[in-house]
Amino acid sequence: MQDSAHILQSQVNDAVTEQRALAICGGGSKQFYGRQVSHDRLDTRIHTGITEYAPTELVLTARAGTPLAEIEATLLQKDQMLGCEPPLFGEYATFGGMLAAGLSGPSRPYRAAVQDTVLGCTILNGNGEILRFGGKVMKNVAGYDVSRLMVGSLGCLGVILEATVKVVPRSPAELTVAFTIGRDKAGALVNDMRRRGLPVTADCHDGDRLLVRFSAGDKEVARLPVQLDRHYSFVDWHRYEDDAFWSQLKNHELPFFTEGRDIWRLSVPAAADISSLIGNAHDVLTEWGGCLHWLKTEASAESVFTVMDACNGHASLFRQEVRGASDQVFQPLPDWHMTWHRRLKTAFDPAGILNPGRMYAGL
Repeated sequence: MQDSAHILQSQVNDAVTEQRALAICGGGSKQFYGRQVSHDRLDTRIHTGITEYAPTELVLTARAGTPLAEIEATLLQKDQMLGCEPPLFGEYATFGGMLAAGLSGPSRPYRAAVQDTVLGCTILNGNGEILRFGGKVMKNVAGYDVSRLMVGSLGCLGVILEATVKVVPRSPAELTVAFTIGRDKAGALVNDMRRRGLPVTADCHDGDRLLVRFSAGDKEVARLPVQLDRHYSFVDWHRYEDDAFWSQLKNHELPFFTEGRDIWRLSVPAAADISSLIGNAHDVLTEWGGCLHWLKTEASAESVFTVMDACNGHASLFRQEVRGASDQVFQPLPDWHMTWHRRLKTAFDPAGILNPGRMYAGL
């Protein structure tokens, strides 16, 4: 009897023979992300299960179709977590979808991005070959790190079958504080807290205030109010008691994300000026010390991309509620950059059957 990996391999081989494109999909929780394509479905949910977990080594290996909720529940039993704090966007999110989308949560600058956690992976390429890259410990990761190349590739380079990731201990205590400070000064305040060694693990400015999450041991968190009074008495602050805020931010469940408008994801240098795109202070949420903005705007895609080019940033039309699916979703790449993308696509998927067009037209 074939195992699930070889069933997927057989489906890819059939698609190659028939020159038929495949849309790789797990739970469908991130189906909205990227350009919308219509191909035959390759469902990774048949390939599921945590195959190895070593809590003392802080390493976990799982198959692509494994529900993220199952992985997080398993880690919670050992007071551990995924350092990248990935969004789920629904109850059916899978481990493979987390890797293929490459989306990190609020703790990304302070703990790890998705790609920072990956030690090794097994993929199924466009030739129907099962390939293994990396290892299960850091010292085995040498040479060109193909495992991390798969993160954020949206399945255009290969079907992720299995991966090994680092995990981190869960902090015993947390405290969220709201500071009354403008967006233009929020980044400097967060940076000063980090310079002083305060255990910042998330921040978000909503147009009126800056919310900062601190995570550490019980005694260290208990001392934080005294430290804040000592160093930041010039800013009004108070404890923020809504424990669900960071989960709602991560999974886009806050009212900001549910108004039926297009939402852009802007990744920029911390000092970048995006004021020309902001019509209302409440039309943007800012995370990561000023390096990530969630923006609701009526500006054209061309205008957004122009501003991003000027500040060396990157934009993606994260949720399309108004524009058509044929619109450009990701920041256009320079010709030399697109050339490398095409070469990588050809190397891993010469027949062009894996998620063609999901990232860029013609790729």
